[in-house]
Amino acid sequence: MTRVRLLFWKETMKVRRLLLAVAAATVLPVETFGFGLILHYQGEEGDREAYFADIRTISNRTPPTQVLGPSEILEIDTTAVYENPGKPEFVHMKLQFECPSAFSMDMARLTLVASNKKVRAGDAVRFRIGPGSYKLRRSDLQSEPIAVSDWKTASTPMLSKAGAIACNHIEVDRALHTAIRGNDFDFEGFGKQLSQLGLPADTMLIGQVLPSEFLDFAWQFLWWERYFAGERPDPSGKWARRLTKAEKEAAIKKLEAIRKQAQPEIDAARKNLLEGIKKSQAAMASRADAGVSADGKKRPQIEANLLTLWKGRSEGEVVATMGNPEFDQAGGSRYLRYTKWWEQPGSTSYNVYGQPISSSMGGYASCFVEFTTRQGEDGEWRVADILVRADEEGNVGAEGGKRMCQDLAAQATR
Repeated sequence: MTRVRLLFWKETMKVRRLLLAVAAATVLPVETFGFGLILHYQGEEGDREAYFADIRTISNRTPPTQVLGPSEILEIDTTAVYENPGKPEFVHMKLQFECPSAFSMDMARLTLVASNKKVRAGDAVRFRIGPGSYKLRRSDLQSEPIAVSDWKTASTPMLSKAGAIACNHIEVDRALHTAIRGNDFDFEGFGKQLSQLGLPADTMLIGQVLPSEFLDFAWQFLWWERYFAGERPDPSGKWARRLTKAEKEAAIKKLEAIRKQAQPEIDAARKNLLEGIKKSQAAMASRADAGVSADGKKRPQIEANLLTLWKGRSEGEVVATMGNPEFDQAGGSRYLRYTKWWEQPGSTSYNVYGQPISSSMGGYASCFVEFTTRQGEDGEWRVADILVRADEEGNVGAEGGKRMCQDLAAQATR
């Protein structure tokens, strides 16, 4: 890239960063605020790529036999949006990373011990594309599954950044909540915390979290020149309607006004961001007084009974009674989850002529009990909430999940 083109690219990115903050203010639904990140941006005009990450939930995919071992498998939803007409509209990837375990179990004292190993952006990461990944074909806007990949090691910027966020999701979540200070959101402090993980300090936090939202965001705020010029690749005919001259002029005029008044608009974006976060927190706080579980559902009786029994008891007592948990931590809370499941494959019997004579549908049922603990003034982690949820399919029906929950509840009341 020549010096002139490099300078032009840098100036263009400065303008885009201003526009991105405005975008966060104009398209965020306050009641359902989500957290997305612009993970990485690369390529030259005509072949640009934007990578986004949904940081609301980092899923733990560690096999039960490896829980509390030296490593854990963490999954982050990542979406790549492409400008090039020869590439898909987007690719949604369930990226799984092999991370150093955040905590290990001290079996002598039945306490969780933090690990000092960290993955930083720039490091080589071990990853694979997990189940549930897919691409949206540009030709007909139909989705196409992407096969699960083998485990590989890479140090490309996008994968290294995604791995740093997934493997340090506790720190990212803590940085997000620490940045909320009274009536302000400390964007500089948030960026500083991310920089300690090797991530750019100006990493942009946005409210879009779905692949379709990332797609619209990329075209309307990153590649807006082509979008307003009606140059978006359109083999499917979905985007066939071109803007009228008046619409185009009005849109460009609006963007010019945003450039001239960038700082006030950014201030408005930050205010909107903070209002969304504060409203979400208020809604969560009100659930405790409304007989509502942490996930917003009415608290079932089995859950209420367990909470009465366990609230205020120590984390060590939970481990001593229930065994080693699936463990996670976010903000000021720890989550100890215990899962029980039942599964039976379907089968069909045939006679000597190859004709089916009987069949069994099979089924699946599972239930988890999750203990939420918080640290008290004495430094002890104690149970603050409990979540009980069942899942089932096939002929086992709701009774199967209920049976799994009852088995876990019986274990917890021993």
